[in-house]
Amino acid sequence: MVDFDATFIAQIVNFIILLFILAKFAYKPLLKVLDARRERVANDLETAEKTRVEAEELKAQYSKKLAEARSEATAIVEKANKIGQKVHDDFVAQAQAEKEQLMTSAKQTIENEKQQALTDVRTQVINLATEIAGKVVDQKLNSDADQALIAKTADSVLNK
Repeated sequence: MVDFDATFIAQIVNFIILLFILAKFAYKPLLKVLDARRERVANDLETAEKTRVEAEELKAQYSKKLAEARSEATAIVEKANKIGQKVHDDFVAQAQAEKEQLMTSAKQTIENEKQQALTDVRTQVINLATEIAGKVVDQKLNSDADQALIAKTADSVLNK
């Protein structure tokens, strides 16, 4: 059978005392540390989840604002294009009007100068014809009737 001697009982008592001391001073603090760590990990996970949710919300807001900004930028570009096209059209219309005005003015100036040149040529022809006729007849024609006859003849020659 089993022989119980004093050493064996002392070892059992020492073992029980050691278990009690370890439970009192090591096991309970160790459990507290483990519980605190478990709680801290749980809190960290909860905080991480909250942060992830907030980040997703911020990302959604950012995406929405980015889409709005792009939409605004597109609207601004379209508006600038319309304004630019209107300014271009206005300049083209103004240039066309100025061209028409210059053409009309140039045509009028040319017509006036043509009439002036014809008048000058007519006057010179009359003067030359008068001188030639005067030299041929050997006398100078100065009367108004002679001048009118010469002018009428010159007009008929010029208008042919």
